[in-house]
Amino acid sequence: MGWRQQNQRGRCRLRAERCFWKEEAVVCMEAGREADDIVSWLKKRTGPAATALTDAAAAEALLESGDVVVIGFFKDSASEAAKEFLSAAEAVDDIPFGISSSADVFTKYQLSGDGVVLFKKFDEGRNNFEGDITKDNLLNFIKSNALPLVIEFTEQTAPKIFGGEIKTHILLFLPKSVSDYQGKLDSFKTAAGNFKGKILFIFIDSDHSDNQRILEFFGLKKEECPAVRLITLEEEMTKYKPESAELTADKITEFCNKFLEGKIKPHLMSQDLPEDWDKLPVKVLVGKNFEEVAFDENKNVFVEFYAPWCGHCKQLAPIWDKLGETYRDHENIVIAKMDSTANEVEAVKIHSFPTLKFFPAGSGRNVIDYNGERTLEGFKKFLESGGQDGAAADDDLEDLETDEETDLEEGDEEDEQKIQKDEL
Repeated sequence: MGWRQQNQRGRCRLRAERCFWKEEAVVCMEAGREADDIVSWLKKRTGPAATALTDAAAAEALLESGDVVVIGFFKDSASEAAKEFLSAAEAVDDIPFGISSSADVFTKYQLSGDGVVLFKKFDEGRNNFEGDITKDNLLNFIKSNALPLVIEFTEQTAPKIFGGEIKTHILLFLPKSVSDYQGKLDSFKTAAGNFKGKILFIFIDSDHSDNQRILEFFGLKKEECPAVRLITLEEEMTKYKPESAELTADKITEFCNKFLEGKIKPHLMSQDLPEDWDKLPVKVLVGKNFEEVAFDENKNVFVEFYAPWCGHCKQLAPIWDKLGETYRDHENIVIAKMDSTANEVEAVKIHSFPTLKFFPAGSGRNVIDYNGERTLEGFKKFLESGGQDGAAADDDLEDLETDEETDLEEGDEEDEQKIQKDEL
């Protein structure tokens, strides 16, 4: 599903951790580009930005051509407003546009003067643009109204979900088999009407096998659904969980309003703390004990942030175990590991695996990135030097950031497939 890549430094990259769940759906997006979508795109790229509608029949034919259609009504097709409309039409590839100065078309769609209307085959069916007709205003209007109030996540809808400009998504994980399915979906839709253009409301059938990875990403189990989660797709992906498990329209609206007001703290996943977490040489960290252990002022803590599926992490595991054994009885050095696919902490953002970070003793809450050799001797030199020999320089971190943003080149695809095959 496009969840990971190799980069030049022998790291597996969880692409979904940077952007989430945009990357979880890479394959879905590609599969969702059906023949009709491709034909529409080609017509838009090779033909006029907006089809000239000379009569009512031409307008009707255009409306039948897509689920969403935008028509500009201008008595003077050379006016400044019409030019702004055409500029907006040129900027949108996936929606057909029409333009008309025909009196019959004005009459049929009940316009007495110039205007823009978005027609759609769902929800209220029609949205009339209000305000100054400028390119930016029209694009905002289209963005706010072109998607259903609630859109189900499928292969076909993935391109619209992830290709849009709304980067805040609220997800309703709802099994279609639940007895009050329609009632809960209606409540979700009622709440959605208050946040058009601000938050994208998405419904996910939690019973469907194709959606299990999404549940796992949010730390949800099928038996915990119905449930709601919110995610932002900014530079740092952040997840939020409602305080209340109630799925009424009022509670969902309250949750969204609090989020927009900045009154909700991010939801960080954590596994339960194993009873034997500190019994082995390599200590096991989860979200619930990370702060206490990593920022212990009396300890120097060296942590591997790993993913269970990561081939590079598996190669490192025996060396990391030996490192733990080496410092098992040391008075102030702790060797630890944390599964970052199941645990999240506010102090550290992980974008690739394995990531190695050193938390030196003291009150400064300092964090040092390790970028030296992944050998027992390399790790020992690093620890014995107090986190200096092998520490990542600022330019190393900048290079890594660039590497992580680089997609797989053709030659890397075979390596990635091999890693995935080995992990099965």
